[in-house]
Amino acid sequence: MKPDDNQDIPAKDNDTQKNCFLEILMADPVIYLFRHGETEWNIEGRRQGHLNSPLTSRGRLQAQNNARCLNQNSSLAEPIIIYSSPIERARETALIMLNELSISTSSIIFDDRLKESSFGDWEGLTNPEVAERYPVSWQARMMDRWNTRPPSGESYADVNCRVSEWYNEVEFAKTTLVICHGLTSRVLRGVYMGLTHQEVFGLAEPHDGFFKLSRGIISYIT
Repeated sequence: MKPDDNQDIPAKDNDTQKNCFLEILMADPVIYLFRHGETEWNIEGRRQGHLNSPLTSRGRLQAQNNARCLNQNSSLAEPIIIYSSPIERARETALIMLNELSISTSSIIFDDRLKESSFGDWEGLTNPEVAERYPVSWQARMMDRWNTRPPSGESYADVNCRVSEWYNEVEFAKTTLVICHGLTSRVLRGVYMGLTHQEVFGLAEPHDGFFKLSRGIISYIT
């Protein structure tokens, strides 16, 4: 007999509905995005880029506190994957955090695409020093922040290209931790949310706290 088009379809029982919801929820990857702890050059307002400056005592404490906050406020579903920039300040932050979380540091995947933007000849300089020593390229950057490269450096567009490639190619687990840098973090959040250039420029770069990226929403946790 042909089924009646108006025949009621039995509803799933509550347990079945709950299990289906949990399966969908658990299948959705969650990304926790961290900036490295404060460095000496952060205090001095110097552009770091691919050069390194050591973490301050406060920066090391920030890494510990962020890990503790993650542990207290989030349920870290396994498997867990950790990606980090290989630049030393990010590497040290990652090691501190994983020790605090009792996760093996050998599990970190270092990826060059998560490095900070290269500021080329501007690295190690403050903004006033850059404006004084490189007035032409500084003004060009101020006129077109997204596309203009510092001498021997990268533009926002360059960073966006490599970060987009990373985001589209890597494997995300149920829980993914990412430790990187200020500008890189802003660009990654822009890629995730499909933000405009101006919106990316206006994003925060906190050392204290971190971002949770899940289901197309970004939450700040501190």
